Amino acid sequence: MGPSQRGVVITGYGLVSPLGLGVPAFWRGIVAGETALRRIRNFATDDLVPDVAAEVDIALGDDPDRAGAFAELAAVEALASAALGWPATEPDATGVALGSTLGGMQLFERWDAAAFAHSPAPEGLAAVPYYGPSVRLARALRCSGPVATPQLACASGTWAIALAAEWIRAGRAQMVVAGGTDLLCRFVVAGFNSLRATADVARPFDRDRRGLVLGEGAAVVVVEDAEHAARRGAPVRARILGAGAAADAVHLTAPDREGGGAARAIGAALTEAGIEPSAIDFVSAHGTGTPYNDAMEAVVFGRVFGERAVPVQSVKGAIGHTLGAAGAFDAVVSVRALETGTIPPTAGLREVGPDCAAADVVLGEPRRAQVAHVVSTSSGFAGANAALVLGRA
Repeated sequence: MGPSQRGVVITGYGLVSPLGLGVPAFWRGIVAGETALRRIRNFATDDLVPDVAAEVDIALGDDPDRAGAFAELAAVEALASAALGWPATEPDATGVALGSTLGGMQLFERWDAAAFAHSPAPEGLAAVPYYGPSVRLARALRCSGPVATPQLACASGTWAIALAAEWIRAGRAQMVVAGGTDLLCRFVVAGFNSLRATADVARPFDRDRRGLVLGEGAAVVVVEDAEHAARRGAPVRARILGAGAAADAVHLTAPDREGGGAARAIGAALTEAGIEPSAIDFVSAHGTGTPYNDAMEAVVFGRVFGERAVPVQSVKGAIGHTLGAAGAFDAVVSVRALETGTIPPTAGLREVGPDCAAADVVLGEPRRAQVAHVVSTSSGFAGANAALVLGRA
């Protein structure tokens, strides 16, 4: 089998979110329509994977690099669910790709505050460049495969997973720990407030939506060569069938109102997957709760799927907009929908806005469905768009 023909699967997943530590707590919360728009509290890591957590010494309240700490905790669960050990059991064959927009910013804030106060740097901070959460996780896992921190604005997590699949198809790695991580800090909050993009409540696709609510956390999946997974008897949770990316190239922050880039990204992912739009059973949407983004996505779904009503859900009403981690959370939602046949409701949504009427947004209660193929799509500032097509195992 040539490198371009390699099958790529997801064998594990893990996350840290305001709904709780781990995928089970997260999934229960979003299926129930719960909302947890808050900073993540400190967790007891031994509640996650007792036999592994002892090797991961993380205290979220004390770690100056919260984004990196989130990623490590998510990776603990992801590796355990993929029947892999910690650190990497095949270090030379394992890569790391974690998308992030501002990972490490809290570390720089603390350093900057100390410099302005003419005081010593906070303990534990080194006067060296910060190369991103991927490097930290690769060091913790002691893996020496390819490492990257893709920065595609709020589509970073989606593209990190796409990059992982590309590495595997090219034969550069057998397994990749991939996803995204981001955090809340003063710089992030002040920046979005200055853009007047934030609101008190996140209401994706709602007629009264006013803006996004910022969130934090990490979501990670284990992306693996299908034959490698079969040889070791790994659980296969989903298949990565295709990926696509495209730029709007129209504005520094606002999306193309007609959704040109997002539609092209989804189209490219479908083409790579070799399936028609009619085969898609669910869309895990970006759904930020901003007037422009949600209306744009509704236009895109109409362009891609025509008059066919494809169920749509956004997780941002439940946990907020996690920036570079957002697409990775959407990917986990997609995998769980494939596994369970359950599409969660969109928390915060009360009535779909007239400018979003083309989207069949799941409202109120979870929806049972035959879910065989899913599109997970993300859009970011400057018109950065990325999409994945995932298939049932």
